[in-house]
Amino acid sequence: MRPLSRRGAPSTAQRQNRRPRSDGPLHRGIRRSGDSDQLQQRRASAPWHFWLVVVMATVYLGWRAVEGVVWLVQWFAGVIG
Repeated sequence: MRPLSRRGAPSTAQRQNRRPRSDGPLHRGIRRSGDSDQLQQRRASAPWHFWLVVVMATVYLGWRAVEGVVWLVQWFAGVIG
């Protein structure tokens, strides 16, 4: 066994013998031979709560647009009449 470096970490020779991790962020998009199509599709899609926020934001902004149109109609009716 090799001696430890000054800070007590294993030497680089010991770290080079380890297998690289294949589940890290750099490897998530790479298709491996054991992956199924369903697993690949799940990795590519956004989580459900993201879509919930998108739907709620769309509903809110749509309602604000309706309120804006109603306000404009009332304002023009007040200016004209």
